[in-house]
Amino acid sequence: MEGFDASTYGERFADVYDDWYGDVSDLEGTVGTVARLAEDGPVLELGVGTGRLALPLTARGLEVHGIDSSPAMVERLRAKPGGGSLPVVVGDFADVAVEVPGGFAVVLVAYNTLFNLGSGAAQRRCFTNVAQRLRPGGAFVVEAFVPAPPGAGPDAAVTPSVVEADRVVLQVTRRDPETQTVDGSVVSITEHGIRLRPWHIRYASPNELDAMAGAAGLSLAERWSGWRGEPYDAGSDRHVSVYRRPTAG
Repeated sequence: MEGFDASTYGERFADVYDDWYGDVSDLEGTVGTVARLAEDGPVLELGVGTGRLALPLTARGLEVHGIDSSPAMVERLRAKPGGGSLPVVVGDFADVAVEVPGGFAVVLVAYNTLFNLGSGAAQRRCFTNVAQRLRPGGAFVVEAFVPAPPGAGPDAAVTPSVVEADRVVLQVTRRDPETQTVDGSVVSITEHGIRLRPWHIRYASPNELDAMAGAAGLSLAERWSGWRGEPYDAGSDRHVSVYRRPTAG
């Protein structure tokens, strides 16, 4: 998408993120599972955003670090109780900036956030850098949707999500199966003007993510269809995958 960079999504969605996406996934299940996997060790969240997950994890007594490319998102996090003391680096999490320490028990990237990295190369860099910052035996936990097969749906769509007397909100998407990318925008139209909130993702199948993990020296330890250990099978439309760094070497 022309004019789109690592910070664009966060900068355009920060003002509505908590209202629109505060309950977008299983918060309690996520926090409980990550706390169990961490075993009191430090946690790094990629795409920490406004702290939807990081702050509840901190409240569980975990040491939580974050990285996010959007200053506007981080500003929202800082304004929340406890957000001012959370260690956060503003940067592209594909590269897991050098300011972020190593030795993490868990690195977490939740709810499709990995796909915000807009190319396969960026996603592979992310896996490599995460592996370098995990302690031996540490876990990289990825939550994402399972892509539909090519031809399973339209490659372009305009869908109204809100139709009111003084406001219309449209969801506009365009998919490119060859590059595995989707360009989209939430278009809000009122009598006062038009507001665009663009987004761009590069999706990948679980098998492709497994290959990225393997190339980075990580191996798949567990895969569920949800945060409470629900079984994953061929019909699952989401997955939570736990990749482990070897305990030695």
